[in-house]
Amino acid sequence: MMKKFFAMVFAALALCACGGNKDNPVTPGGGSGGNGSGTSQTDISGCWELVSVTTKAGIGGLPVSVYLDFTTSGGFTLYQQIGDGRYTKFTGTYVLSSDNKLSGKYDGGANWGPYSAEISAKTIKLTTPGNKEVDTYEKVKAIPASVLGNVY
Repeated sequence: MMKKFFAMVFAALALCACGGNKDNPVTPGGGSGGNGSGTSQTDISGCWELVSVTTKAGIGGLPVSVYLDFTTSGGFTLYQQIGDGRYTKFTGTYVLSSDNKLSGKYDGGANWGPYSAEISAKTIKLTTPGNKEVDTYEKVKAIPASVLGNVY
């Protein structure tokens, strides 16, 4: 159940088939693969908190808390709590393509994405393929100590 739910939540950052635009990927902090500029078009590095989930499918009605930390070097750390209890920590890599498709791979090997990303300085709105779910993340200064101290 936890895996299925996680796939749906971070299926707005998470478990389908890795994709992106392979002809012109934008690597975080590294730049666009095709333009030679060496600068990324959109920087999503920093800490983000899931603030809303809009879904056309049921997700069990359990409360969810998700925090993401994207690095400028293309890595991510995700902290997820479903229901009561401790947070689970996931790590991996991500790519944001020049057409704002976000995808990646967990360190365990599972691919996720691509998801359409609407990005501003304060929010990231991720939409799953087929518009079945929209997840909104807001920028936060840091992952709270209460989260970091409550990880499996």
